[in-house]
Amino acid sequence: MTDNSAGSAGENTDNPTPSTETPEMAELEADIARTREELADTVDQLTAKLDVKTRIRNRVSQTKDAATVQVRSVRNHVTGVDGKPTPAVLSIGGGVVAAIAAVVLVRLWIRPSKRRSPRRRR
Repeated sequence: MTDNSAGSAGENTDNPTPSTETPEMAELEADIARTREELADTVDQLTAKLDVKTRIRNRVSQTKDAATVQVRSVRNHVTGVDGKPTPAVLSIGGGVVAAIAAVVLVRLWIRPSKRRSPRRRR
């Protein structure tokens, strides 16, 4: 007598065949698949946040691009069609140079008075 009970009478419940799946099992498997995808996305996001070098490179690149756009905008605003500065910019530039010269002269004028202060003897 051979014991053949493992074959036909006791079915394997760990891996049911497609014909024995119930709708609840299919929903659970779909839910598990969605959860795995969400978890994989979360792990990818966390990995990206932990990659500091790449984040810094991206931030530097964004800042550089923004500065380039702003410089081009200012350049287009202060130059004429021929690429030369407009007269209004030249007058403003002259005023800026005069203001800088005034600040330098005032500092030079104030500085010697501080040097003339008496020194303490030891």
